[in-house]
Amino acid sequence: MSSTNQQKNTGQIDPQFYIAKYLLPILEHKWIVILCTLLGLSVAIPISFLIKPEYSSTATTQVETPRAKMISKVTEEISSRTGNRAYITAAVERMHSSAFRTEVLKVIPEGLQADLKIPLGVKGQLKSILIPLIKKLLKKEVSDQTDQTTITPQKLVRLSKRIEITGNTGKGTVQLTGTTYDQAMTTVLVQSYIDVWVALNMDANKSLIRHELEFTKAQLNDYKAQLKDSENELRLFKQKFEIPPALTSVTDMELQSQLDVLQNKLENAKERYKRIDDIFLELSRKEKAVVNNIKVINPPQVPLGPSKNMQIPIILLGLILGAATGIAPILAWDYYRGNIRHKKDIYSAVDIPIIGKLPTIK
Repeated sequence: MSSTNQQKNTGQIDPQFYIAKYLLPILEHKWIVILCTLLGLSVAIPISFLIKPEYSSTATTQVETPRAKMISKVTEEISSRTGNRAYITAAVERMHSSAFRTEVLKVIPEGLQADLKIPLGVKGQLKSILIPLIKKLLKKEVSDQTDQTTITPQKLVRLSKRIEITGNTGKGTVQLTGTTYDQAMTTVLVQSYIDVWVALNMDANKSLIRHELEFTKAQLNDYKAQLKDSENELRLFKQKFEIPPALTSVTDMELQSQLDVLQNKLENAKERYKRIDDIFLELSRKEKAVVNNIKVINPPQVPLGPSKNMQIPIILLGLILGAATGIAPILAWDYYRGNIRHKKDIYSAVDIPIIGKLPTIK
C-alpha cells in the first residue's frame, strides 16, 4: 500500500476505527462502567427526592393616573386614566426598595416566613439540609439568634429573590410573579405585595392634597375665630349704647360711624370665612374622591403544577456523571498502554511506507 493511499485512508471517517478505539475498551470493562453508573444513580436519586419543586404564580395589574391628579379645581375634567411612563417606573422601583419589602415582611404569615428561609435552587436547598445535619453530627447546637418577627437584611434579600416585578409602560401594567416551595403560599406572596402596594399607594395619592387640606383647615379656624370676635365686638358695642340687635343705623352720627366700622368688619369676616369654608369643602370632597388606581386584571392563581422540578435533571446528571466516571479512566488507561486496536494505530506508529496489505485486526 502506498504512502498516498495510507494518508487518504487516514483522512476519511471510519466508523470501525471509533468502535475499535472507544467502544471495545468500554465493553471489555463494562462492569466497571455499570458499577460507576449505579453509584452515580445511588447518589442522585436520594438527592432528587430531597430537592423540593418550585411553584410560581403571576398577577397582572393595571395602573391608572391617581384621581386626585385627574380632577381639576372646578370643571372636574378627566384626563387620561392610564399611568404614564414615569409613574409606572416609579411604582416598580418603589416595590424593589428595602422599605417596601420591610412592609411586606410585616404582613406575610408564619408559613411563608418559614418558606423564605430556604434559598431557591438546588445548591441553596442542599445547604439548608446539609449544614444543620453536619452541625448535629458534630454535636453543635443549631440556634436561630433572630426572632421570627425580626426583619434582617438577609430576609429582605431572600424576599427579593422570590418576587419578580416587571412594568410595561406602553400598556400601563405591572406584572408580579412570586415563587415558593409551598404550592398554597405562592398566591399569598403575590397578594401580600399587591395589598401593601395598594395601601401605600392610596396614602400617597391622598397626600397629594392632604397638606393643602391641612393648611386650609388652619386658615378656616383662624377666620372662624375672627368672625366670632367681630360678632362679639358688635354685640358688646350695641349693648353698651343700648342699640337693639336688629338695628343697623342710629341718629347719632358719631355712633353711626363706629357702628358702620364694626358692621363692615363683621361682613368682611363673614365673607372671608365663607370663601375659605368653600375651599375646605372642595378639598375634602377631592380627598374622599381619591380611589384605588391599581386594578387587578389578572389575580394570582394557585399553580396546578411546579414551574421548576429538578428531580429528573438530577437523576440524568447522576447517570451521566456516573457513567463518565467509569468511562474516562478506562479510555485513559487504554491510551496510556498504547494498545493496537486498528490498522490506523500501525500507520501512526511507523513513518516508513508499508508494502502489501495488512491483515484485518479483529
